[in-house]
Amino acid sequence: MSTASDSPGFGEGFLRMAQALGLDVSDEERAQDLARRVSLMREGLARLYEIDVSGAESPSAFIPPTHPEAGPEAARG
Repeated sequence: MSTASDSPGFGEGFLRMAQALGLDVSDEERAQDLARRVSLMREGLARLYEIDVSGAESPSAFIPPTHPEAGPEAARG
């Protein structure tokens, strides 16, 4: 399976960024494994952008109390 880490130019930029973030990329095998894992994550995340959620409404994660004197217990319902 071909990944973005196989594409020309990916490796150098990725390694510079990883090193700037403080990751140890001195071992070539470890650096290639890291690049492969990041590439697979990116591919997985890219699939999330393809999901059509235009018809879905997100549930409210927080429902504020209707009265200022109501405490956190009232919000739990």
